[in-house]
Amino acid sequence: MKRSRLKTSPLPIMLAGLLTASVFALDLYAPATIATVLYVAPVALIAMWSPPGHASLVVIIAAMCTALTVGKLAYFSLEPIAWATVSNHVLAVCALWTIVLVSLVRKRREQRAHWIDVLPRL
Repeated sequence: MKRSRLKTSPLPIMLAGLLTASVFALDLYAPATIATVLYVAPVALIAMWSPPGHASLVVIIAAMCTALTVGKLAYFSLEPIAWATVSNHVLAVCALWTIVLVSLVRKRREQRAHWIDVLPRL
């Protein structure tokens, strides 16, 4: 029996990178209440399109989006940082990592279901 190894296609990775860069550009020029939540899109894209064995890819994209969110808040804010802006960024980061958690649980269950199919039938 030949064992097949699933690989993530480069297309979702490139789309997630492009989407992350465009959300960051939008986040720099748009009001803080609009663009910060859009960082969820690349994480959700990789979470849906990557195979069960590539859970680390979801964590890497989420870490990059978190770093961009915090970096924008810390280094690129021209006006004084208000509590509403900080709370908006905190909620966006919480949404990112909630998607990562749900994705990791789903990928773990998919791997477990795959091993059940590999076991010999009685």
